[in-house]
Amino acid sequence: MNSLDYNQLAAEYARHRRPYPQLVEFLAESAGIGASSQAMEMGCGTANHLAKLQQLTGCTALGVDPFDDMLKVAASHEAELELRVGRAEEIAALDLPEASLDLIFSVDMIHYVREPARYFAGAFKALKPGGVLCTATDSEWIIRNRIPVAQHFPATIEVELARHHPIDALLAALEDAGFVHGQQRLFESAYELTDATKYREKAFSSLHLISDEEFETGLASLTAELARGPIAANNRTCAVLARRPA
Repeated sequence: MNSLDYNQLAAEYARHRRPYPQLVEFLAESAGIGASSQAMEMGCGTANHLAKLQQLTGCTALGVDPFDDMLKVAASHEAELELRVGRAEEIAALDLPEASLDLIFSVDMIHYVREPARYFAGAFKALKPGGVLCTATDSEWIIRNRIPVAQHFPATIEVELARHHPIDALLAALEDAGFVHGQQRLFESAYELTDATKYREKAFSSLHLISDEEFETGLASLTAELARGPIAANNRTCAVLARRPA
């Protein structure tokens, strides 16, 4: 298996990753985000979602990520962003004013956090009463039905299931941290895939976690199918959301 260096992945993420359709609008509406609001994306990476949220609402936007090169790419957005180095489990080290944020969110990040309870406890303190915590992640169903990845790179399924927290476990951890009104919502879109470049360049971290042989076999299979015409692909995420009591 290959180890991951997200500083090296920053360029690939910038080239190939885009915000999930409708997720940013959902976050803005759910948390009532406007120009006077303060929002933070934890594990922001290249900050596609945070930048879109800031441009949509005019909010004060803070992005936090462990990797400098990810933040360098994030800084290239036209949106007004404050960017800091930090980790979810060490959210207390950010010295965020207590009860200061209207929204804390993450996208495709929580599976890197081995102790979500520590992150949720710190987020609870930083959120205003009524503030929203949302993590967009993959459910087991999403992982097993991801096209074309699950079809052509089936070894990624067990890799992803091993590192993703079950949705029910995240909801239970949020409740244990004091959050209320936990819910989940699926966001999905369909598109035609016509080119294998983002898979060849391993723009998805799971492709770095399978063997070289499994990757090359999958890439050959994907390339052969694309040679016959576009593939009906999907893009999905599950937003797990809860509130600090008002």
